[in-house]
Amino acid sequence: MGNIQTFYQNAKANDFARDFQFRIVALGPFSESDLVYLTTATLPGKSISNQPVPYMGLEFNIPGSVKYDGSAAWQVVFRCDEGLNIHTKMENWIKTIFDDQTSTGNYNTPREISSMDLLDKDFNATRRYNFIGMYPVTLGVINYDIKGTGTPLEFPCTFAYQYYRLV
Repeated sequence: MGNIQTFYQNAKANDFARDFQFRIVALGPFSESDLVYLTTATLPGKSISNQPVPYMGLEFNIPGSVKYDGSAAWQVVFRCDEGLNIHTKMENWIKTIFDDQTSTGNYNTPREISSMDLLDKDFNATRRYNFIGMYPVTLGVINYDIKGTGTPLEFPCTFAYQYYRLV
């Protein structure tokens, strides 16, 4: 049984994860020089499908296949740069998937690999999530307001991916 000293020693040794300790390393058409201002993201979920098997009046549970929870709608929020370069690159990425002017696009199974690093308190990567087959699903709106206070603008995006791997 632990006490407050044990808790404190563990807290000092292991520290706590902080909500700002992440970095997007690779995302579609973006490079490191683009300085992608991603303000919020979530870690992906994963679950095993339960398969009930009845036998002699009992129901046994056995593990089935894996599901990547939220893989159809992974939501993030970008901070806007003044020239809307990030927003424009997102619009162009979506246009490569489906161009509404020509009704053409890339209908192949996505192969794009995007990566997110988790960081320690010294901003060293401690874990990387590689999202396989990622592509944008929605590009959210940017809200302007003439009565605004000068707050930096943000816009949401939703991505889909096939699965992820820890590196």
